[in-house]
Amino acid sequence: MKFDPKKIVSRGKDIVNDSGKWLVDVLDLKTEKPQSVVETVEERAEIPDSFLQRFSLHPLEEVSQLKGREEELQLMSRAYANWHISRSPLLLVGEFGAGMTSLLNASSKIYPHASIMENKVNIASEQDLVNALKNAMNQPEANALNDLKTLPDTEEKRVIIFENIERLFLRKVNGFNLLEDFLLLVHATKKHIFWIITINKYSFYYLNQVLDFGSNFLSVIRLQPVKQENIENIIMGRNAGYNLVFLKPPNLSAMLANNLKSAESENKQRILQSDFFSRLYNFSDGNISRAMLYWKRSLVRVQEKRVYVKAYEPKLVRNLTLEELFVLEAILQHTSLSNAELRTILRNSNKGSKLILEKLLENDLLYAKYYEGGTTPEYQVNLFYLKELKEQIHSRLNRNIQ
Repeated sequence: MKFDPKKIVSRGKDIVNDSGKWLVDVLDLKTEKPQSVVETVEERAEIPDSFLQRFSLHPLEEVSQLKGREEELQLMSRAYANWHISRSPLLLVGEFGAGMTSLLNASSKIYPHASIMENKVNIASEQDLVNALKNAMNQPEANALNDLKTLPDTEEKRVIIFENIERLFLRKVNGFNLLEDFLLLVHATKKHIFWIITINKYSFYYLNQVLDFGSNFLSVIRLQPVKQENIENIIMGRNAGYNLVFLKPPNLSAMLANNLKSAESENKQRILQSDFFSRLYNFSDGNISRAMLYWKRSLVRVQEKRVYVKAYEPKLVRNLTLEELFVLEAILQHTSLSNAELRTILRNSNKGSKLILEKLLENDLLYAKYYEGGTTPEYQVNLFYLKELKEQIHSRLNRNIQ
C-alpha cells in the first residue's frame, strides 16, 4: 500500500481515531524522536519471506541462541554427573513447541559426542527399531533387540539421545510391547550408556495412567514455560536492525485507552509494546513456538526498516463434539497419526474416521504432514490452537494434564 500524504494529520497525541483506522506515532529514524505525525496502516500487506525467516520454528543449532533454558541445562548437566553413580536414564518431558530439540542441541556442550535419534515417524516393528538403534549403539551386525542388550566389553561410555519415545506405542491391545521392550533394553545397557529420552507431556500423562511409565526414570526434567521477559528478548533480538511500530490492539481496554490518552507522545509506544507482549505471553503460555506464531500473525506491514505490529485476535475454537475431542486427544498422545492408525485406536470405520479428520482440517485444528518416504499423510494438531484444545480436553474429558 502506498503512503498517502493527505492522510498525515497533526494530532500528535492521538493514536487511534474513532473510525477504527490503525494510527500510530511515527519515530523519526534519524533522530529517534517522536514526531507529531501519525501514519495510517489500513490493511495487512505482504510480509517479505526474508523477514519471516527470522521467526522460523526450526530448532536452534547454536548454543548461544538458546535463551531461558539455563535452569534445564544445569539440571541436565547434574543428571549426567549423577549417572556415573546411579546409572539412571534421564527423561525430558515437554509440550509441543516448547523447544525440546533446541535444548538438546544446546546440551551438546555437556556431552559433545552424543548420538541423537530424532524419530520423526512412528516405529511399528522391532526390526525398524533395531535398524534405528544399531548404528547409535555401534552394533551394526545386530538383528534383534536382544543382540543390542550385550554391549562389547569396553570402558567407553556413550550418550544416546532418543527423541519422541511416544513413537514406540499405539493405543490398542498389545500396542505397548515395543515400548516395553525398548525400556528393557535401556535398563540392560544403562551401565554403559547415558540414555536421554524425550516424551511429550500428553503421552507422559497417558502412559503414567496405564503403565506407570515414569517409574522407569529416577531423573525427570519437565520443561517449564519460558518467562515473558525471555520471550520478549528473543523476539526483539530477531528484529535486530528494524524499528518496531506497535499499533492499537483490538478490544482496547478502558485502562489502556486512558493510559494512552494521558501519556506523553514519547511514552505511547512503550505502553503499546508492553500491552502487546502481555497479550502475546497470555496466548503462548510460555511456549516459544506459539509465541512466534502469534508474532507472525500480528505483523501488519514491513516497509524498508520499519515493522508495523498489531496484536492478533485469535478466533474462538467452537465447542467440539466428543468424537472430535477423542480424535484430537489420540493424536496428541502419539504426536501424529495416520488415518489407518487412528481407525485402529478408535475402532472407527474408514469413512467415519476420515469424516472427522476432514472436519478438523477444515477448521484449521489439524494439518496433514507427509514424512520423507511416506505415501499417506499423518495428522498433527495445529500448534496455534493447542492451548484452547487442551482446555476443552481438560474440562470435558477430565484429563488433568500438567
